[in-house]
This record gives sequence, structure tokens and C-alpha cells, in this order.
Amino acid sequence: MKSLHRHMAGTIIALIATVTLGWASPGSAQTIRMWTFLNPAGTAPREKALAEMIRGFEAANPSMKIAVEQQVWSQMTPKFLAAHNAGSAPDIIWAENDQLGDVLRAGALADLSSAFIDKWPAPKIKERTDALWNRCTDKGKVRCLVMSRNYVSILYRKDFLREAGINPASITTWETLRVAAQKLTLKDNTGAVRRWGYGQQFSENQADPQLMIPMMLGKQPSIFQDAGKANFATPAGVEALRFQTDLVTKDGVTPPQAVSWTVEDLYDQFIAGRIAMITGGSVRVSTLQDKIGKDNVGLMLWPSFDGKKASPGLSAGWSVGVWEKSKIKDAAAKFVEHMTSDSSDRLWVAVGGQLPFVPNLLVDMKEFSSKPENAAVGVAAQGISTASWVTPIDYSVSGFRQVLNKAAQQVITSGVDPKAALEEAEKTFARQNSR
Repeated sequence: MKSLHRHMAGTIIALIATVTLGWASPGSAQTIRMWTFLNPAGTAPREKALAEMIRGFEAANPSMKIAVEQQVWSQMTPKFLAAHNAGSAPDIIWAENDQLGDVLRAGALADLSSAFIDKWPAPKIKERTDALWNRCTDKGKVRCLVMSRNYVSILYRKDFLREAGINPASITTWETLRVAAQKLTLKDNTGAVRRWGYGQQFSENQADPQLMIPMMLGKQPSIFQDAGKANFATPAGVEALRFQTDLVTKDGVTPPQAVSWTVEDLYDQFIAGRIAMITGGSVRVSTLQDKIGKDNVGLMLWPSFDGKKASPGLSAGWSVGVWEKSKIKDAAAKFVEHMTSDSSDRLWVAVGGQLPFVPNLLVDMKEFSSKPENAAVGVAAQGISTASWVTPIDYSVSGFRQVLNKAAQQVITSGVDPKAALEEAEKTFARQNSR
């Protein structure tokens, strides 16, 4: 009996050790949890590309398994910060770039330099180093990689512009954008609009950067001051908000429903053929092409005041990193390195229709780049290279999109003066960010 008790005690101790240390049983795979807004089982181009990356990694590393826990994109980063504080975050996170500074300051991301980047040859690092790469560098250590690069500008229906006799290359000033939107707005015999010229979305939920931001950046270097204080209620800001809302209230080219539309509503209207041009992100082009047709979706750079050079568009994206408190940081970092490898990068472009992680890869992928249906990727790359603006990372800018959308709502629905609306937006932003 004593021998039996000793045997049972030994078994219990072994089981406790297995649970406590996270040891896998013989033959089982080590599970790496990843939060992203993409579903590898989905049919969107980006989702198909990610699924292929996962299959390739698991085939090469049979002892590892990637478990994707899909999240709502607009809530994922705050949810990750909460999980980090609670000690329950995933091993890999896709962090939204507007909130990346908050994530870095929380010490939530592991050092990728020591994990694998320091082993890369200098030329490999050099060709990847740009403004988005630098955003992930904290105190000399690279803590994330901006894999899903996004350029926010004007998406348009090629078929509608062609039908209206409008060459997108002719839309170089804000006034020519207004005139084109008027020409693209169609009404039926009763005067009801059956297609709008320019689509916007002003909901505070799932808010994308709006037209007023590049218009402001055409006259001032940033929408923030050096200390992180909002710099919205400037002459440039007032002019931009007025132009943006006039498209609804005076020009009649943006539907009044825009005050409550989310970005997803806007894309749905674009797909349905109810809008000819919208403010949108380059990351969505491939998915829109799947719905509308590869030849029917285009991307153009922002117009400017003088028409000589495009106004700066927001360069954004998703920064992929490893959770600092993960018990399997090495394994998680191995998959992050795989996602940003040359083979995965080509897959991300060719299958996902996305901007590459390595900026000059499009030059090498001549067969892809030469096809007219892939021109939007080249336009986005040009925008990031020559006409872009990235949100500051030295301080939190969380919520700036929402307060600017709220200002637009106030102007459109209540007739609030644009300057007053922007002054209120500055106060709300300051309060939310303790400034």
C-alpha cells in the first residue's frame, strides 16, 4: 500500500510540474497564440495569404502550432493592453499604429533585436529601415515590425470615372476633387441621388482618418504640437473641416448618413455601387477588387492646394510583436520572423495584394507590378515614399480620429462653427489623454 501511495504521489508531482512549467506531452504541438483581425479560414486575400504563411511555418516546424484568436480591429489594441496588465495576453499581437506608443510605454513588447534581427546582415536591415520601421524602435531595440502597411487616400471606382469621362490623374487640387465629385453624383428623375460622388464616414466607432487631415497637412507640419497637444483649431484646420463638411451640406456629393457611418458601412456602400470615390485605405483594395472586379478599383494620391505635389496621406498599419511576458517568446519570435521573411513578403504581395514589408520588393516583382489591376499597390508605395505622414509615437494620440469625426458631426447636424467644433475637439482630446 505504501508503495502505491508513493507511486501516486510521484504521479501527482509530475502532473503539477507539467501544468506549472507548460511542458507539452510527447507528440503534442507547442501552441503559439496570436491576436489579429484577420481570419485564416476566411476568403479575403489578406486572410488567404496569412493562412499560407501559417501552413508553411507549421509544416517546417511540426512541433509548433499557430492558434489565431480573431479580434475586432478597433478594440484589439486596448484589449491587448488590458490583457497585458492582467497577465493573460496572447504570445503575438497585431497592434494598431495610432496606439503603438501606448503599447511600447507599457513595456508590453519583447525585444526582437536579440531574438533574430541582430543576426540579420546589415544590408537586410538597411533595406527595411524607413519611418514605419523606426516607429517600432524603442531605446535602440526593435520591438515590433510593421507588416501590414496602409496608406490612406482616395479609393475610386474606375468604371464610374471612365463612364463620366474623368481621368483620375486630372484630380490634383482640392477644387478639381470637388468638381469631379459633383460630376460623379447622379440623380434619378425624381431628384433622388442614386450614386454619390464622394463618400466619407464620421462615426466615432471604427473611425478612419478623414479628408481634413491631409488637407491640414498641406499647410502645417502636423496636427499635433511638440508636447502632444492637439493642434486642430488652426486656420488650416478650420478650412479643412469646412471643406470636408461642405461636401455634405453645400455640395451635396456626400450623403448626410455619413454622420453615422462606420468605415465598414462606407466600404459596403462603395461595393454596392452607391459611391464613386471614398476616403479609404490601400489595405482594402484587394478585398474590394474581390467584390467589384480587379479592373474596377483604383487608388489615387491626395490632391493639394497648388496641384504640384500630393498632400501628405496618413501612413499607418499594424505592428506585429511578441508579448514581453510570454512563456514561449522564442517560438513566438520565430513565427514573427517567418511572417516577415522574403518568401512570406512575396506571398503577402502576390496573394494578399498588400504593400510589402521590404519597401523595394515591388521593383523585383515586375510581373506583379506591371499588371494594371495591381497599380494601386504601386500608388500606395509611392505615397508612403513621397507624400506621407505618420502619427507621433513619443506620446499617446489615441482618440484623435474620433474627436475629429465628432467635430464633423457637430458641423453637419447642428450647424456648429468649424472653429468652435475643433476647439471642443482639442479639449476632449486633452482630457482623454491627460494633457
